[in-house]
Amino acid sequence: MNERIKDLDYQAGGDLHEFAALIIQDCIECCVIVAQAAIDARDGASDAYSHGREDAAAMCKSAIKRHFEVEK
Repeated sequence: MNERIKDLDYQAGGDLHEFAALIIQDCIECCVIVAQAAIDARDGASDAYSHGREDAAAMCKSAIKRHFEVEK
């Protein structure tokens, strides 16, 4: 088990539902980080590739939320 999983397990305090919620939230945060990296990489350029990466990250975030029925 990697350190991040161990940390989430500790935060959940043995609660399986809380552990799952923390993993889902961590995945969503990864999508947010990727989207922000795409925005930062643009540096004012409006090329389709940069927008595509940003859009893909946003779609990933939405797909995770829909898949796990996350409201927030």
